[in-house]
Amino acid sequence: MKKRLSWFSILSVVVLLGFAVFMFWYIPSSASLKSKTEETRQLLETSIGREGKQQDEYDKAVADLPVVQAELKEKQPLAEEAAQKVTELKARRKELRAEKKALEEAQNPETVKEESSNGK
Repeated sequence: MKKRLSWFSILSVVVLLGFAVFMFWYIPSSASLKSKTEETRQLLETSIGREGKQQDEYDKAVADLPVVQAELKEKQPLAEEAAQKVTELKARRKELRAEKKALEEAQNPETVKEESSNGK
């Protein structure tokens, strides 16, 4: 006697196989999705914390800005004066070096020529 498979048993096997394939796909993808969600949540919390810290630093910088600007106004003329003094001193040094060279040439012209040719 041959037993024939009924359409209900074939349908049951197909449904069970489909369910098994679905579970093989669903379990790893669900775990991956949960992992990505957790990672994104941690990144968001970190970003929120960083944003708060940056806001605090910005607020502090804005509060300190008038004090720093006042110091700048106070010290700017001194810095300009110092820069002008440096320029004057450099020009004076250049003049003195030229004067020294002229005096050395007047005192001993042969030695200066030898030193200048050795130095080149």
